[in-house]
Amino acid sequence: MSKYFTHIFNILVGLLLVVEGGVYIFVNNKDGQLHLRSILMTLLLLLAWGMSYRKQASGKNQSAWLIVTIIIMIPMILPWLFFI
Repeated sequence: MSKYFTHIFNILVGLLLVVEGGVYIFVNNKDGQLHLRSILMTLLLLLAWGMSYRKQASGKNQSAWLIVTIIIMIPMILPWLFFI
Protein backbone atom coordinates (compact mmCIF):
# COMPACT_ATOMS: atom_id res chain seq x y z
CA MET A 1 0.00 0.00 0.00
CA SER A 2 1.33 3.40 -0.97
CA LYS A 3 2.18 5.97 1.69
CA TYR A 4 0.49 8.63 -0.44
CA PHE A 5 -2.76 6.67 -0.48
CA THR A 6 -2.56 6.13 3.28
CA HIS A 7 -2.10 9.82 4.01
CA ILE A 8 -4.66 11.11 1.50
CA PHE A 9 -7.29 8.55 2.54
CA ASN A 10 -6.81 9.24 6.24
CA ILE A 11 -6.85 13.01 5.79
CA LEU A 12 -10.16 12.72 3.91
CA VAL A 13 -11.60 10.44 6.60
CA GLY A 14 -10.49 12.89 9.31
CA LEU A 15 -12.08 15.82 7.51
CA LEU A 16 -15.31 13.87 7.04
CA LEU A 17 -15.36 13.00 10.74
CA VAL A 18 -14.94 16.62 11.75
CA VAL A 19 -17.52 17.94 9.26
CA GLU A 20 -20.11 15.27 9.98
CA GLY A 21 -19.56 15.53 13.73
CA GLY A 22 -20.05 19.28 13.52
CA VAL A 23 -23.23 18.84 11.51
CA TYR A 24 -24.67 16.38 14.04
CA ILE A 25 -23.68 18.52 17.00
CA PHE A 26 -25.29 21.66 15.65
CA VAL A 27 -28.30 20.02 13.99
CA ASN A 28 -29.20 18.28 17.25
CA ASN A 29 -28.75 21.56 19.14
CA LYS A 30 -31.95 22.04 21.11
CA ASP A 31 -32.75 25.15 23.14
CA GLY A 32 -29.18 26.42 22.94
CA GLN A 33 -27.65 23.31 24.53
CA LEU A 34 -25.25 21.23 22.51
CA HIS A 35 -26.13 17.57 22.02
CA LEU A 36 -23.83 15.68 24.40
CA ARG A 37 -24.18 12.31 22.66
CA SER A 38 -23.13 13.80 19.32
CA ILE A 39 -20.11 15.46 20.92
CA LEU A 40 -19.09 12.26 22.69
CA MET A 41 -19.52 10.12 19.57
CA THR A 42 -17.52 12.58 17.48
CA LEU A 43 -14.69 12.63 20.01
CA LEU A 44 -14.61 8.83 20.27
CA LEU A 45 -14.56 8.42 16.50
CA LEU A 46 -11.79 11.03 16.18
CA LEU A 47 -9.77 9.25 18.87
CA ALA A 48 -10.19 5.85 17.18
CA TRP A 49 -9.35 7.34 13.78
CA GLY A 50 -6.23 9.04 15.18
CA MET A 51 -4.99 5.81 16.73
CA SER A 52 -5.65 3.90 13.51
CA TYR A 53 -3.90 6.56 11.39
CA ARG A 54 -0.88 6.52 13.70
CA LYS A 55 -0.64 2.74 13.47
CA GLN A 56 -0.95 2.89 9.67
CA ALA A 57 1.78 5.50 9.36
CA SER A 58 4.24 3.84 11.72
CA GLY A 59 3.26 0.17 11.84
CA LYS A 60 4.17 -2.83 9.77
CA ASN A 61 0.64 -4.17 9.40
CA GLN A 62 -0.86 -1.23 7.52
CA SER A 63 -3.63 -3.14 5.73
CA ALA A 64 -5.14 -4.40 8.98
CA TRP A 65 -5.27 -0.86 10.34
CA LEU A 66 -6.77 0.35 7.06
CA ILE A 67 -9.61 -2.12 7.67
CA VAL A 68 -10.00 -0.65 11.18
CA THR A 69 -10.31 2.81 9.62
CA ILE A 70 -13.00 1.53 7.26
CA ILE A 71 -14.85 0.02 10.23
CA ILE A 72 -14.59 3.40 11.98
CA MET A 73 -16.31 4.93 8.95
CA ILE A 74 -19.43 2.75 9.39
CA PRO A 75 -21.09 5.11 11.94
CA MET A 76 -20.42 7.95 9.49
CA ILE A 77 -22.02 6.14 6.57
CA LEU A 78 -25.08 4.56 8.23
CA PRO A 79 -27.08 7.76 8.88
CA TRP A 80 -26.77 8.77 5.24
CA LEU A 81 -28.16 5.43 4.08
CA PHE A 82 -31.48 6.28 5.72
CA PHE A 83 -31.78 9.47 3.62
CA ILE A 84 -31.31 7.67 0.29
